[in-house]
Amino acid sequence: MSLLRLRLESCVKSDNKWLIDAEQAHHLVRVRRCCSGSLVEGLLNGERLELKLLCEGDAFLAEEVSREREPLMVPEIHLLLALLKNEQFDDALRFSAEIGVHTIHLLACERSVPRYEGKKLDEKMVRWRKILDEATKQAGSARPPYLTAPCTLSKFNFNSLPRVKYAALLAPSALPLKSLRETDKLSVAIGPEGDWTSEESRLLLDKDFIPVSLGKRILRASTAVAAACSWFALNVSENGI
Repeated sequence: MSLLRLRLESCVKSDNKWLIDAEQAHHLVRVRRCCSGSLVEGLLNGERLELKLLCEGDAFLAEEVSREREPLMVPEIHLLLALLKNEQFDDALRFSAEIGVHTIHLLACERSVPRYEGKKLDEKMVRWRKILDEATKQAGSARPPYLTAPCTLSKFNFNSLPRVKYAALLAPSALPLKSLRETDKLSVAIGPEGDWTSEESRLLLDKDFIPVSLGKRILRASTAVAAACSWFALNVSENGI
């Protein structure tokens, strides 16, 4: 039986004990009926910690019993993701975290409907990181994806990406996923609801992205994220490099 999980980024450590934040403490005590002595699993920066819960007055603490580092996910997937409408975008983030994407590079594409800047963007980034944290916790992983602030393709730093790069493009030369060779690091680009513009498609091809096909059916962008990233993750992790 797996242990209940909590993320420790919002908790405070003193000596060998963690002070659990109010939201997670409420969930553990009021919803899951945990008590002093219960064991839970803490997730933090790629490490798994076994913790024993302690109630000291109004404070809810967790004493560290053991810890181990989570193995790195293979392959290391970098997802270039266009901004999508709220529900689709939330789903795409959850899928990415559950699958084990390493980094999500957000793109403000020409056909991206949402546009955020300033305080609104800051608030969205906080919300999106919380979605990634929760999805990672649900999946039992200690390492949520890194999330970068959105920028346009023309301003994107392509030198930050792995050498092998794929893009979901509606192009005659697009290759089926099953024909792609295995690699330990890769990037995959998924466009917005209205697809890439011709200029964006040309830029991706100029930057050595290999066009790939996700099948004959027209997929929602969030479904395309799940299909592409899960294929790369499962194909390589099961078959090896």
